[in-house]
Amino acid sequence: MSQQVTPETLRSALQSLAARLGKTPTVVDMHEEGEYAPERYQEVFGGWNEALEAAGLDPDEMGSKRIPDRELLAELQRLYTELGEPPTQRDMTDHGEYSNRTYQLRFGSWSNALREAMLDTNDGISETELLREIERLTDELGRSPKAAEMDDRGQYAPVTYHRRFGSWRRALTEADLESVSGDDD
Repeated sequence: MSQQVTPETLRSALQSLAARLGKTPTVVDMHEEGEYAPERYQEVFGGWNEALEAAGLDPDEMGSKRIPDRELLAELQRLYTELGEPPTQRDMTDHGEYSNRTYQLRFGSWSNALREAMLDTNDGISETELLREIERLTDELGRSPKAAEMDDRGQYAPVTYHRRFGSWRRALTEADLESVSGDDD
């Protein structure tokens, strides 16, 4: 009988393999070099692409060759020139050539990627500004937002809230809001 593996363990193993390979792993990569069989991911997450997304990886970049750091940083600089300010993860998604997940995997965080490109980061955003954005989205939705909704419709990425407050739930608590059922910590 096979031992149960938690979804978090599978996500971590997938992220580790991606970091080791320098690219989004394919099923073949997982078979050849992964800690767990791809079938395990398909059972737990419902499919390979779903497993990649759960691990914060971009299925569209599956199997693609490693993009040189200089190209990734040049794309950040290009967006900076185009926008007139350091690009956000949403800017990269909307206007950039690469996935913001690629930057997170390669440089460890979006802020680290911006620093490498010699651009200002959002580390200077005050807690008050972050909480104000939660309140704005709450007003827009008519209820407390989920982390995924902040990612889709908010000015700042949920990871910024995780880094500053320890979790999305704690950020909502600081904003005097309750978390919506199914919200991630």
